[in-house]
Amino acid sequence: MAKKTKKAAPEVVEKDMTTARFDKGYAIAAFLLIVAFLASVSAAYFHSRYLMFYPEKVAEQYCSSAIVLKDDFNSLKYTSLIQNLYLGDYFRENYIRPRLAEGESVTERTPEEQGELMDKMDEIMFAYYADIIASNTDKTLDSVLTLYVDKYVETYEAVFGEPAYASVEDDLVTCFEAGVSAYSEANALDAENETVEVRKTYSDEEVAAYRAGLSEDARAEYARFGLSPDAVEGVCETQFSYTVGGEVFNVPCTLIKVGMQWYVDVTAL
Repeated sequence: MAKKTKKAAPEVVEKDMTTARFDKGYAIAAFLLIVAFLASVSAAYFHSRYLMFYPEKVAEQYCSSAIVLKDDFNSLKYTSLIQNLYLGDYFRENYIRPRLAEGESVTERTPEEQGELMDKMDEIMFAYYADIIASNTDKTLDSVLTLYVDKYVETYEAVFGEPAYASVEDDLVTCFEAGVSAYSEANALDAENETVEVRKTYSDEEVAAYRAGLSEDARAEYARFGLSPDAVEGVCETQFSYTVGGEVFNVPCTLIKVGMQWYVDVTAL
């Protein structure tokens, strides 16, 4: 009778518990980081939306940005000009894209060459933005944005020796934002005690009178923003106060309510 071969016992593989604990801990940490990131993004989004429900908060953000920080461009996000649009999209769609040529550059440059040319663009455009914003009186910034983009296209062609193609759109935006930031840092006020007071909230009859009393220029601006006077459901007058060098300054600010949100009425500035 043939002798049976004894089966080998299955090999027992010991699990490295240190590695297992590390993998589990890593997964938990990664999950918590994702949750924290989503929470921060959601908080930022709802904060920006939530403050638009309160006229005094909108007035504070607008006045602090435009008056104290000297950042006229970013203050636009709190005005009737932008409403539910993204400020960056508004700038790109209305001012940048219509001025750029179709296509992209075929000129080959080294990173060093490209960097030198971009530095030259920054130097010229930073100074140009400072000049046009310092003398600006149009709170919609229509003339400023138009002049800036025209100058950028002209300067780009002179510096790079070729048209400003659509492919330079992001470079233009980056240059502009850097110029805005540089101007703000150089000219911001050393202000203290920034406060906002609601001086008057209009009744329904007063809101109707406000709409009816809009000038032709104001109505034209409303139309350009895609806003009908009939969409104005509320009006509020506020006063922004701040102190510089011991002197108190008071700035009136009128806001309109469109839907559930409040905006600074840029035609009343």
